[in-house]
Amino acid sequence: MKLFVTALFLLFLTSLNILAQSDTLIVRLKNGQTEKIAINQIQKIQFENILAVRESSSTNSKLSIAGNYPNPFSEKTSLEFEIANSGSIEIIIYDNSGKIIQTLKCENCQAGKSALQWDCMDLNNNRVQSGVYYYEVRFGSDVQSRRMILIR
Repeated sequence: MKLFVTALFLLFLTSLNILAQSDTLIVRLKNGQTEKIAINQIQKIQFENILAVRESSSTNSKLSIAGNYPNPFSEKTSLEFEIANSGSIEIIIYDNSGKIIQTLKCENCQAGKSALQWDCMDLNNNRVQSGVYYYEVRFGSDVQSRRMILIR
């Protein structure tokens, strides 16, 4: 379901021309495979058996994202969040094409406001290029995402 929501989110952003640099829809399937589809080849997207769509800022959420600061940024940025009770936080950073760039974790985060810092490095410890990046904060079953801009 999370992969479906991520794909839907990326498709929505594409329709708003936020992802104007991308001409490919990338869908991650439950089995781990990735499907790439040229946007100009899509005639219609239809979703079936959807019972509800939940806003990411739900009042029942135990997670709240304050955003990242600074944004835009050039060297590093703090990804700020607040959790209702102690637990594990995972932040996944994606590039404009949906590729996972970095994963940040806090195994024993205390309840309240906190932040994890991203130093603009990818999984191979290489500096990433300027551009639009997306991050997804996961706390239990709560998932929220935001956009950030890296300027070199």
